[in-house]
Amino acid sequence: MAEILIRRDYPSSSVAESIKNSLQPDNIDVPVGTTIELILDKTSLLIKVSSKDDIASFLRTVDDLLTCLQAAETTLHELGLETPTRPSDD
Repeated sequence: MAEILIRRDYPSSSVAESIKNSLQPDNIDVPVGTTIELILDKTSLLIKVSSKDDIASFLRTVDDLLTCLQAAETTLHELGLETPTRPSDD
């Protein structure tokens, strides 16, 4: 089993929620045996990906999710609504 927890910190809870909402539709067609949890924690978004599948499938899923995350953050940044932050060291 493979698992990863990604934490992203944002300047406000509304920005964190916007990012979460933008990622939600991407969770519909995940591979069988894979789960993605999006959890709001004040101004942070926690993304937990777990997979019982092979490691290659897990890595593709995480890569796709990170690509979508980057696109959402870049879009908010371009709109002047958010400045992407570095992942926390937690």
